[in-house]
Amino acid sequence: MKRTHPLIITAAVAVILAAGIAIASMTGLLPNSQANMSEQEIAQMEEEKLLEEKAAAKEEAAAKKAAAAHSHKPAYKPAPVQTAAICNNCGRVVEVRQTRVQGEGSGVGAVAGGVVGGLLGNQIGGGSGKKVATAAGVVGGALLGNKIEKDRNSSTQYDVVVKFEDGSSDVYSFSSQPNWQAGDRVKVVNDQLTSNL
Repeated sequence: MKRTHPLIITAAVAVILAAGIAIASMTGLLPNSQANMSEQEIAQMEEEKLLEEKAAAKEEAAAKKAAAAHSHKPAYKPAPVQTAAICNNCGRVVEVRQTRVQGEGSGVGAVAGGVVGGLLGNQIGGGSGKKVATAAGVVGGALLGNKIEKDRNSSTQYDVVVKFEDGSSDVYSFSSQPNWQAGDRVKVVNDQLTSNL
């Protein structure tokens, strides 16, 4: 007669014991941690466990936030400061000056003045005195006629002094009174002064 191998006997005993324990557990013969608890008590324990997990998660999130606040890295990056570009042809009127510009003499005034002065000088005195008076009348009349002609041709000029954003300044001349006043913002476009709107 063959003998049964000891391992097979051990395995059979283990299966019988496991089946017995399982049957005893299902029938309530074996003490169980949940065997004597009601469904309400089990639900309450599960709810408490869930609340504990939520509280732990909140604490962990708060700890991470505090750690991030204490790190050397700033929480936000400030926007870079933008500086306005300098407009080299933009500026401000510093002053508006009015000047009288002497006109040019064409010679007609000098000739006409000399003739009139000579005629008037010729009527003064007699002999050599008459010649001196005529010559003086011609010279004086020519000078006076030239001055009168220049005065008639003279004009008023308006100089607008502009200081630009780059620190330079320039003067723009006009034959009629411009609309700009000191403090007005202006811009140079094609060498012409315009309002900077």
